[in-house]
Formats: sequence, C-alpha cells, structure tokens
Amino acid sequence: NNRFRDCRLIIFSYLCKPKSIQAFLKATGTQADDETFRASAAAAIYWCIFNTLIEPPEEISSGVVSGCKSPRRFFLFSMDDEPCVTCQGVDFVEFKSEGDLVCRNCGTVKESRLIDERSEWRTFSDKDKDTTDPNRVGGPTNHLLEGLTTTIGRERNDGGLSYALNRIHSRTNNPDRVLMAAMKEVGHMCELLKVNGVVKDRAMEIYKEVVEAKSLKGRSVKALAASCLFWACRQEKQARTFKEIVAVLGNDVSKKEIGRCFKDLQQIKKDELQKQGASADALASTMNQTVQHPAEFVRNYCNQLRLEFKCKKLAEEIAQNAKPADRRVPWDGRTPTSIASAIVFIAMVLWEIKKEENQSPNQAAGSLPAFASLKAAKARADAAMQKVAIISSVAEATIRAAYRDLFPHISQLLPAPSDKPEERITLEMVAKLPNPDPRGGGGSLLIM
Repeated sequence: NNRFRDCRLIIFSYLCKPKSIQAFLKATGTQADDETFRASAAAAIYWCIFNTLIEPPEEISSGVVSGCKSPRRFFLFSMDDEPCVTCQGVDFVEFKSEGDLVCRNCGTVKESRLIDERSEWRTFSDKDKDTTDPNRVGGPTNHLLEGLTTTIGRERNDGGLSYALNRIHSRTNNPDRVLMAAMKEVGHMCELLKVNGVVKDRAMEIYKEVVEAKSLKGRSVKALAASCLFWACRQEKQARTFKEIVAVLGNDVSKKEIGRCFKDLQQIKKDELQKQGASADALASTMNQTVQHPAEFVRNYCNQLRLEFKCKKLAEEIAQNAKPADRRVPWDGRTPTSIASAIVFIAMVLWEIKKEENQSPNQAAGSLPAFASLKAAKARADAAMQKVAIISSVAEATIRAAYRDLFPHISQLLPAPSDKPEERITLEMVAKLPNPDPRGGGGSLLIM
C-alpha cells in the first residue's frame, strides 16, 4: 500500500497544478503540508528521471533536468512558474552566499537554505607539485572552455625535465587563454556595473562566437569585451549606456572604439542570419534586441536612488505605457535615457505628493496642504531634478525638455487605479505636478 501510495503521488505530481495540491491532500487524507508534499514528489521524480525509469514531463525541458544537480534544484526549476506571493512577479535571483531565492521586485524570499554547489574554496597551490585539490565538490564547470586537455606525464629521475616540459606545454598550448582573459575583464566590469551573472554569461557567449569566427581580429580585448557586455545588457533587459561602460574602463578604451566594435558585431550577426536564410521577421526580432527601452533605465535609476518599492513600481509602469507599440508619441525622437530620467522625476514628485496627502487625510478640501505651496513645491522638484541628473548623467535641461513633452499626457500614462487607497494616484495629485509652461496655469511652476 505504501509503494502504491508513493507511485500515486508521483503520477499526480505530473498531472496536477500547484493550486490543486491542497485539494488532493484533503481528499486523500494525506497528513502533509503543501511544501512537504511537493518537495517529496519532486525528489522522487528526480531519482526516477536520472535513473532512466521514467521520461521527464513535457513541461520540463531536458536542459533544465540535466542542469539540476540535486532534487532541491529540480524542485525549484520545476516550480519556477509560481509567482511571488507579495507582488506576483516572476523575476527571481539566487543569493548563493546566503542560500536564498529572492524576488527582484519586492525582495520577498521565495526559498531559503539552498545548497551552494560551487567549489568550497580556491586552490593556490603550484600545479607542478604533487598536491591534492582540497575542493570538496571539485572545480566549477564552464561550458565555454574546452573540456579536453593534454598533460605530459612526470618522471622521477630526469632532473626536473618533465616538470619544465609540462610547464612550457601548459603555457603555449592553451586554447582558452584568450577566453579566460576576457572572462576576467567582463567579470570586473559586471561587478562595477552591478549586473547579475546572466549578463556575464551571455556576454561571454557572444565573445566566444566572435573569437571562433575570427571576424574581429586586431581588436583589443577590452574593447571587444565591452561591446559584447553592452549587447548582452540590452538582450537581458538590463541596459547600460556607453558612458557607464567607458567610466568603468577608465582611459584604457575610448567610447568611439567601443561603438565601432558594437556596430561590427551587429553587422556580423546580421550577415550570419542572412546566410542561414532567416526570415525578415526573425532578422528584425534579432536586431530589435539591441533597441533600448526606457523601462530598463528606469529600473536602474530607481535602484541607484534607493526609492521605495511602490515608487519604483509606479515609475516602471509609467515607462511601459510611455512607449506604445501601436502608435507614435511626441517624445519618440528623444533618447531612452532622457525619457527614463523624466519618468523617474515624475514618479518621485508624485510619490512625495502622495505621502504628503496620506499624512494629512483629515485636512479640509478647500485648504491647501503644505506641499501645495509654490515655494515648497519648487524646492522639492528642484531637489528631485538634481538627484536624477546626477544618477543618470543627463543634463537638467535635457530632462526638463523631455518632461515638457510628457507633461500633457501624464494622466494617460498612469497605471490602472489600485484597489489600495494608499497606493492610488489620482488626477488631483497629477494637477499638483510642476508645470513646465508658466503660462499654462495649474500646479506649481518649474522654472525652465
């Protein structure tokens, strides 16, 4: 009976949805909570799949199954479609040092106590000496590097000749030397730009494709690595500007050289797709991956300004509505950074107005709150403008010009009204925004 019961649980975990688990447990009288049941079923399925007793389900790709090194990982990947319980988001990041799986939007911990499967510590011993590797789980695997190598054996009574020959061979016959140098450079830039490992891996994949194709010979490693990282940031929706990358590299590489490498990368990718006979839609889709959206910069600016989660969410929703795909808008000709800076400025001022009204809910309708005074409104708007200009490296005059284009359409760019009164943005709050045109009336003035 117990074996039949376990098989029934495993089969049911293939067919059921996560929301149906509680109903099944209640109907069968199983004395286990939702978390325990799913973890046990995932562990059983993991063992059966890796022992080729059953085929993996269609919903789980073979790459995901082969990439999971433990039942815990298999359980996390198989349940990856579950949204965050707080904000209903689906974008998570794993903090390996703490062992937590955290939502990127609100910071809610989805899973905890994950086992880190990387090397336990690094080894600095000389490879020529007969020493053991203290790593408990071995060295980390890297699919970008060659897996097969040739090692010259060592002899005892040759006067150290085999040691010298092995050392020379390892220095001269290393096909991954260029890739390892590029990995080090890309990793350093990713740390300074504060992008995650997904961007780093994608940048190295692009770099390896270019090196193997021998298309950009003669380019410096730093310039080519920077252009690959710039493209990877765009593809992974974590856009960075040329200014940010040049600031990270210092005076080693110029902005012009990085831009030239990036244009060559685009042309190489376009030629490859045309040789493969790709359709016009596929070609346009690939090229559009290099087009930046203001929402990508809005997210980065809000993180640097350390804005509240609700204010950050408001700015992202405004940015998504500011670039519709079905029609043109007056600010289409402006750069994404200037649009994003103006949107962050709007969200900051709106959120300050919202906080001011929440602090004085019992104030009479006919009286003006403290924030409505012209002097206080202008002071807060100027402070917000200066902060955004410093973070985004965009001139205040450029931000004001983009704000002037967005101002007449702010009411249409706002998200749908929230069910929670403390998060709702009303038209009365929009009317208190600084008016870029002093002759327009309504709201406090913003001197241009």
